Amino acid sequence: MTIPALLLAVLILFPIRLRGAEPGEAAVASRVMAAADKNHDGKLSLAEYLPLDVQAKHHGVEHFNGGDANRDGFLQEAELPAVLHKQTWFAILSEGINACFDRLDANRDGRLDLGEYRAISRMGGHAEQHFKAADGDQDGFLSRAEFTAHAEAKLKPLEAPVLAPPAPPK
Repeated sequence: MTIPALLLAVLILFPIRLRGAEPGEAAVASRVMAAADKNHDGKLSLAEYLPLDVQAKHHGVEHFNGGDANRDGFLQEAELPAVLHKQTWFAILSEGINACFDRLDANRDGRLDLGEYRAISRMGGHAEQHFKAADGDQDGFLSRAEFTAHAEAKLKPLEAPVLAPPAPPK
């Protein structure tokens, strides 16, 4: 077998994901950029990025720098999937909330237990803590509504319209 044929066989048997975004990731990256780019310069500063990172307190700067492929000190939209892939909310939104929920709901009972949630969680040892925080009624399960709120929690506040300050009294 020639080297090119061997390489092709390996790529077919063991596909690798190049740094390009999947279609769902690209759409979510556009949404993230529109919501988080507060000064509308087409890129995210560290200050604009940190509210998106669940682990910002301990790893936010590291994640930001790791995603800044061109090392310009900002994240462009094309760089977002590479840095946000570690975020559970990004994985859920990229797949589609309902499609993700339906895929994870292995026993088809219309709710997710911690074991089912772990399949999408990017939080490793912190999955249980994040699951419990998302479980609004504390029944040990995530309803579709709780799962949706969990997935949208990082973006919804950024997408909220900014209200103009009230006019000064006359």
